[in-house]
Amino acid sequence: MAIDLKNLMKAIDRRYGITFRRLKRRSRRSLIFCIIGAIIILYLLSKLMPRQVTYQNIQYDACIQKRLEQFSRDQTEMNAIFNHEPIQYGEIVSLPFTGNGYLGLSLSSQSQIQLLTDIRSQFISSGYSPIVRISSDTWEDSSATMMQMKEGLVRRIQCFKISKERSAHVTHLLYTHRKRPSLIVQEIDITNPSEHTLDLDLKQKKQISTNDLKQLNQQDIQFDTTKDIFIMTTNQLSIRQHNFIIYVILTHKIISNSHIKSGSQEKQIIFTVVKFSSILSENSLLNKTYIEQLQEQLQQQAKNDMLDALSISSIRLLQEHINTWSLIWQSGFSISRSLAPSTMNGDIINRTVYYILCSTSAPLYELNIDETKRNEFNQSLFQVDQCYESHSTLMGEKLWIAPGDDLAVSQLTNLWRSTLSRKGCFTLMRSGANGVLQSILLSIGGIRFRNHHLEMYLDPKELHRDMFFRSINFGKQYHINISITVGHDNRAVIDVSIDNENAQAYACDAGCLDSPTKLRKLSMS
Repeated sequence: MAIDLKNLMKAIDRRYGITFRRLKRRSRRSLIFCIIGAIIILYLLSKLMPRQVTYQNIQYDACIQKRLEQFSRDQTEMNAIFNHEPIQYGEIVSLPFTGNGYLGLSLSSQSQIQLLTDIRSQFISSGYSPIVRISSDTWEDSSATMMQMKEGLVRRIQCFKISKERSAHVTHLLYTHRKRPSLIVQEIDITNPSEHTLDLDLKQKKQISTNDLKQLNQQDIQFDTTKDIFIMTTNQLSIRQHNFIIYVILTHKIISNSHIKSGSQEKQIIFTVVKFSSILSENSLLNKTYIEQLQEQLQQQAKNDMLDALSISSIRLLQEHINTWSLIWQSGFSISRSLAPSTMNGDIINRTVYYILCSTSAPLYELNIDETKRNEFNQSLFQVDQCYESHSTLMGEKLWIAPGDDLAVSQLTNLWRSTLSRKGCFTLMRSGANGVLQSILLSIGGIRFRNHHLEMYLDPKELHRDMFFRSINFGKQYHINISITVGHDNRAVIDVSIDNENAQAYACDAGCLDSPTKLRKLSMS
């Protein structure tokens, strides 16, 4: 029996065609709705997810470049890092952070004063920012930040384009003072070479609202030595495990706007003093007399420290700070530059060490520290036996990550402290920034001390770049320099020298198969 396919298809279409067509229309609608829904979800996710840094290779105005040029040598020597805003292609994104082991903060818009109560604990965010933000409703601006690691300074440079030929510029200097642990200094220099008046708004974010922060007192303060007005705020901050601290912030009351006439300059110096208690238990709140006395004590200490700062010129304060950082940086490390992708160079190493030092106190140089205590710290600086008992930290990628905010600086520092403590450097690090720096240098070189012997445990496979270790402590009186130079044949030559010819110190190769050679000031291979 023959099947009539044509009639069969017509019958199927009459019976099921309408259903198929309806399903087809519905499928199209569903597909359209799915696409629209996916677009909405992706859009919302893009808003919620943290944005990656967008690099822009644009031509920055001559005003910014001219301001940065005076620091170009520091950048070449990898002692300074520049970041344009927005970031320029090839720049190393770095948080412009400053600290002295008691206080820390950055020029980041989200930064607050960080309190460092214990070397083993993370930063405690105070909920307060003294950073002055400068803006203009009239003039377009561009900016860049700079971190001068050898001086312990961070700067923001802003240029306000007033005409095609002329730009006014603002240099904002920030540092936490190295010798005066409670002092934060901001210097704002405004220069207007144009023919127009420059109108600027100056704003402080000040106190940030949080459930953990309770304001106990706020008052205006004036001192006999200056006409400036200061604001003193006393806060109670709840922290982990039902504990709390009390801190006092005394800072300049800033003028909210500034009008800089054509061809003129203006300078503002803003001091901020921060005093805080040790960590207190919740039960301490029950003793109201004790809490009131503690507040009064912190307030008086803040006033005294502010008076001390006001009695000294800003130039002397800055020089005092820079000189102290120079003493800390007497020891150091450098490595030849590599152009290989994802290779760590000296700027990354210096940045990491700088962040750690900013998070570490320097009791050997601080004012008002008891001499007996200072001597104890100094003794710890030379207790180097058993440090460092492991492989070079240059190979540990997690130790060199770039912190994106203040809390990440704290986490990076704690990771380093934990690593160095486990490898025998705990006693050495008790001396503060100097001991921590010595520990880091020993760890980078795989250098360890045993019974008045210094040995270097670097794998020959790792010696493919020139390195220089400067001023490694060798006993209580001497310092040695170690230079590693890689020749054209990829053979590494190690040179050692000492800073005192009278020292009875000798060097020999691995296993001391040859006779030891007495160290001199000139390098000995």
